[in-house]
Amino acid sequence: MWYDMSNPESDVFEGFFSVKEFARHLGVHANTVRRAIKNGRLSAVRLGKGKKAIYRIAKSEVNRLAVVDLKDYIDKIIEERLKKKVK
Repeated sequence: MWYDMSNPESDVFEGFFSVKEFARHLGVHANTVRRAIKNGRLSAVRLGKGKKAIYRIAKSEVNRLAVVDLKDYIDKIIEERLKKKVK
């Protein structure tokens, strides 16, 4: 089957978010999502080259980020409790 990769609305992208959709889903600005992609915190597929390149983010990244953020949150709570015990 041939997919028109120039059409971001193609059904090949059904399991993916655009940067704007992903940002809206998380309640952050699109530039925050782009920065996370650039820093390697968020996995994405880049389509195209230069300024016209677009990114697609797998919907499974939402779950992965939730797990990572939850782990960071739990680690932070444990660290704070350990600090209180030392005082």
